[in-house]
Amino acid sequence: MNIIFELVEIIACFIEMFVLYKVYNAILYKYRCIQSKHIDVVLAVVGAIIIWMCNHISLFSYFTMLIFVLYISISSAFLYKVNFVAIFSLGSFYLLCLSCFDFLVLTLFSEFGNGRETLSKVLSTMGVLRTIIVIVVKFFWIMLYFLTKKFYYKFSIKISHAYTVLAISCVGFLGFIFLVNQTMKAFHYTISSLWVSFIIVLAFLSFILYFIVVTREEKMKLNFSEMRNHLLEENYRTINEIYMSNAKLHHDLNNHLNVLYQLLEAGNTDEAKEYIKNISTPIMKLSKTVWTGADVIDVVINSKLEKMREKGISSEINVEFPQNTNISSHDMCTILANLLDNAIEAASVLEKPGKISLTIRKINSFLMIKISNSCVNRNEEFVYYPETTKKNKDLHGWGFPSVMDAVQKYNGSLKCVNKDNQFIVKIVLFF
Repeated sequence: MNIIFELVEIIACFIEMFVLYKVYNAILYKYRCIQSKHIDVVLAVVGAIIIWMCNHISLFSYFTMLIFVLYISISSAFLYKVNFVAIFSLGSFYLLCLSCFDFLVLTLFSEFGNGRETLSKVLSTMGVLRTIIVIVVKFFWIMLYFLTKKFYYKFSIKISHAYTVLAISCVGFLGFIFLVNQTMKAFHYTISSLWVSFIIVLAFLSFILYFIVVTREEKMKLNFSEMRNHLLEENYRTINEIYMSNAKLHHDLNNHLNVLYQLLEAGNTDEAKEYIKNISTPIMKLSKTVWTGADVIDVVINSKLEKMREKGISSEINVEFPQNTNISSHDMCTILANLLDNAIEAASVLEKPGKISLTIRKINSFLMIKISNSCVNRNEEFVYYPETTKKNKDLHGWGFPSVMDAVQKYNGSLKCVNKDNQFIVKIVLFF
């Protein structure tokens, strides 16, 4: 029987660990850097063995709970590129919820048994009763996870949210320790109602935090959509104006040819050249240089080069864009327009106008985009991209999120680094 008891304990520890890894993956999936799902199972097995060994010292101890949080947080820090505080706060809150749920079920069982005697027996010795309670608790814990997991994908934790979650966890653990001591000292048949009340308060605080975070996320998504639509409208308006001018030119082509014929017939060669130059302005604006063969992308590059020349910024363009890909011109416009605008803004505020380089290359089934610009050297490497330094963050700082949104559509990656007076953005798109 002891083998069965030990096996149930190990499986229970594994379930506790693995469910938390699943919660991390649901909330932090955008920041995951190791994609293999098997590693979650391996880490959960290792963690389960560690906790099982700690339980052999004492079946219930705050030291084991601390080991649980530290192990899960440190191991998850290798899986996700996110601030450690965010990972630790989520792990702490999860353990608080798990511990409260365990004690609620335990007190309910104890009320139907011999009260404090049953409680002490379950917490201190392995046996049939403890095994039954463990199986029931973990079964309902798995059911609770499946009922709530759809909400995790809507939750996007930021550093400010992480500190709030950590604060709730710290206060919650103080309440948890107080209730545990009260339960152990003077068990009575209303103690389960105290645990229910405590869990309701904890759930209420969690709901308020969840509502605030989701509301803020929806607001940010709305602002993001508005800014992206404004950007697209601005770029397509420019392209449309160029095409309209070109269409008018073609419409009047016969008249222009007639005038040119008369000028050349009369021997006015210089005047004919000037006339050609004037009527070809829309065409020159549309296709000063054919960089990729994709009209929208070429217009974006040419328009940004015009801005660079106006500000005295030198440039180096080395691009190619493969034909027949699933990468839309719309998304390339979003990526290039935002990043080149950022580069122009950064390079133009220097004492001496800097240089901007754009490289686009196809390597097998990947499209590599690299944009670098002169900047003030800070020697920083970012998880994805830097936050805006402008004061009004609601109206500014949407360029990089817009680019990131386009990159993720193609299972791509984005990396920014500030090094040797150069700010470099590297993007890889899969097509």
